[in-house]
Amino acid sequence: MYKLMIVDDEPLERKSLRILLQREFFNIDIEGDSKNGEEAVLNAKINKPDIILMDIKMPEKTGLDAQKEIINFLPNTKTIIITAYGEFDYAQTAIKYGVIDYLLKPVRPSNLKASINKALKSIDNFDSRKISNLKSKEISESTIKTAIKYIDNNYTQDIKLNTVANFVHLNPQYLSRYFKQKMGVTFTQYITNLRLENAKKLLVNTDKSITQIAMEVGYTDIAYFSKVFFKNENKSPYKFKMSYCNNS
Repeated sequence: MYKLMIVDDEPLERKSLRILLQREFFNIDIEGDSKNGEEAVLNAKINKPDIILMDIKMPEKTGLDAQKEIINFLPNTKTIIITAYGEFDYAQTAIKYGVIDYLLKPVRPSNLKASINKALKSIDNFDSRKISNLKSKEISESTIKTAIKYIDNNYTQDIKLNTVANFVHLNPQYLSRYFKQKMGVTFTQYITNLRLENAKKLLVNTDKSITQIAMEVGYTDIAYFSKVFFKNENKSPYKFKMSYCNNS
């Protein structure tokens, strides 16, 4: 159900609008009727309406002044201004404050119906985009988790970006960008870090040769392994191992 609030200082006007709406729209709850702008702001905070029917000329606070406040805490609420013919220019000014339509008094049922349908369509389009974005985010996060798990299980192999991208059914360029955004490091650096962390554990905790360790963590070129290790640790694998042996 959608929530709608009527704001008008004339009780008969509020009543007639309510009758028209209840006759045409069974998916709308009318809550928080207000007789001036001050009440409108208060009731909007309480009820959080999806749609507001707002008269412009009211005591204490005009409809436009109320709308300026409401849009700050309900930016997605759809407001329809109700105006007398002489206030036409004033109503047009309201468009920049999030008003999506205006109705001239006396309000015709057909015009009211059209404006409400316009508001409902706008709400539905916004909700669809929000759901779509949420699903995309969920899919992307799930995909990254799957990619990480694949890398963690296969980092000792000759693993490539295209291989992982095919595994998670993503474009390689997109995976590369999203991976960096999500993980804070590039795809290649993540694999390098993973290999080196495991290499350091093996250097410290086993008597395996540097060649064996390099092979176990995914490097077939021992010279290249030593070069990458030195670049990241500022010492060779041998000196790294010796520094731990001397400290123990």
